[in-house]
Amino acid sequence: MEKTIKKIVVIGAESTGKSTLCLKLAKHFNTTWVKEYARIYFENKPINTCTIFDIEEIAKQHVLNESILQANTNKFLFIDTNLITLKIWAELEFNTKINFIEEQLPNHKYDLVLLTKNTIPWQKDKLRENKFDRDLIFNLNKKHLINLNQKFIEIDALNFDEVLKNIISI
Repeated sequence: MEKTIKKIVVIGAESTGKSTLCLKLAKHFNTTWVKEYARIYFENKPINTCTIFDIEEIAKQHVLNESILQANTNKFLFIDTNLITLKIWAELEFNTKINFIEEQLPNHKYDLVLLTKNTIPWQKDKLRENKFDRDLIFNLNKKHLINLNQKFIEIDALNFDEVLKNIISI
């Protein structure tokens, strides 16, 4: 009997609580989560050296990681960011589209998409650049979700306890 996995992705601008939310949800449901691969990719490489090639490599590995973890998870798979984030990054940073992302994006449907609002103050870390206005990123995410006909819920991750309780009840 094949198990049914619900895929829940959390997307939004930098520093809006996506990773923390995925971690806490995975912990609550005793399951796995897909980490944002860009953070792993740039751990040993300066992010300010990013090329369009890097974004494509990140996209391919993120899709692969999602597939691998989906096969080995328990009921729910939480995913920190998705191809929409990489599409936006390529368009804003390099004014281009990546064929792999454009081809894959319509096929990546999720049972639930959580779009984080920008209420958490931006916090610097070695991988965050804050190059683009977070409201712009939020609105681009929303636009792409609508264009993909993907249902989503806007969430305010400022109060994690309340957000967790609401998401768990959903």
